[in-house]
Amino acid sequence: MNNKIKQAIEDIPIPAMLHERSLMGIHQAKEEWDAALAAPKRRKRMMNRVVAASLIGVLSIGAAATFNPHLSAAIQRALQFIPGIGVVQKADNSTDSYMLTEPIDIKNSNQSAATVTAVLVQKDLTMIEINDYSNNYGIQIKDESGKVHKASSSHTYGGDDFSHVILKFAGQVDVKDHVQLFFLDSPNEVFTIPLSKVDSIDTLNAIGQSSENHDLEITAIPTPAGHKGRIFLSTENSHPFRYYDSFPEKGDLIILNENISVTDELGNDYPIDNKGMRMPFKDIYFNLGSSDVKNYTLLIPQLISVGREEVKLSINIPDGEEGLLNQSFDIAGYPVELTKFKKLKSRFNEDYIAIYVEMPNPLQLSRSLKYFYVSTDTSIENGGAYDSTTGVMKFFEVKYDPNSTRLDVKVSKPMIDMKGPWKFEIAADKFKSQLVAERR
Repeated sequence: MNNKIKQAIEDIPIPAMLHERSLMGIHQAKEEWDAALAAPKRRKRMMNRVVAASLIGVLSIGAAATFNPHLSAAIQRALQFIPGIGVVQKADNSTDSYMLTEPIDIKNSNQSAATVTAVLVQKDLTMIEINDYSNNYGIQIKDESGKVHKASSSHTYGGDDFSHVILKFAGQVDVKDHVQLFFLDSPNEVFTIPLSKVDSIDTLNAIGQSSENHDLEITAIPTPAGHKGRIFLSTENSHPFRYYDSFPEKGDLIILNENISVTDELGNDYPIDNKGMRMPFKDIYFNLGSSDVKNYTLLIPQLISVGREEVKLSINIPDGEEGLLNQSFDIAGYPVELTKFKKLKSRFNEDYIAIYVEMPNPLQLSRSLKYFYVSTDTSIENGGAYDSTTGVMKFFEVKYDPNSTRLDVKVSKPMIDMKGPWKFEIAADKFKSQLVAERR
């Protein structure tokens, strides 16, 4: 029993966020137990009582963690950063995970080419992410015993010239130091991908740099990528990033193309490789400068946050082809005035109605509502018009029953314009490459 108590004390994780006095209690329990082991036999019974009292405080911390999910997560799960994938929680304290630390380019004799951007091997799941330049999705892996594994699921994003492929292999894959990968069109050409053990971290600031504006904190995590620099962008709620504001999803963060840049202290500007792609992204790539460069600056002066809020409205429509409205609503904390309406006919003689809106001018505010999406029971999304200078919505347009005096709509995806800047200073040596691809 005594050994079990000692082991229980030794195994207690001590997260940084715990109060100092709680930490002192844990350390005191450990010290008192060590003293008890060294004490004469007649004193050990008394020392056991002291240690038991100290353990009550330790167990109280555990009980508090059970009812406090944030504290519980901090105690029971450590954070792990996987380059190319993101931040995950350690799945099992008794099982190590393995990862690819930087991208590797592979190309076989049949000209099938790809870049392996991420690998994560956990106890019951292996994930591989690949940039495919030859539309060859037939990729399988071998573990260290030579056993071949086929992907249990595959997701592909992109177009004809470039696709990002996410492969998942369910079940245990016996790999540690490396995983072997091959294209189905040349199974005898096997590429060895070196892996490293995943270390745990207390906070993202241990490996990256954070910048906060308007309650939005972005962490930029630099990792090497051969002759390129790679910067992973992370937020507390793991928002996806996009370059375009068309067809956004709730929770997206949209960085319009002109609103992101990488420069160095010598005044050089570095084009971003994946700038402008339409699929969501997690990290950016750029060519590294000369050895004279000591620091890079990533700057995001402005972005658009896609809200998750929804509002259902019933708009009373007066008689006549056009007229004034005197209605309003709030979404995501922003007021919207419905000022007037105008009934329209499409070129196919369909009935539409335009509802004009007024919102705060984004040129006067550092954070403001720019526009939103409107849908009805018969259509998912509808058109509208926007100010050519500010991009703020002027009116939205939906189909309308001319015999009705009421228009029911759902307003969603509020597009919130946020002016930064979010600025990150990153040392050049953070991008120093360590890996070289090996083909057998």
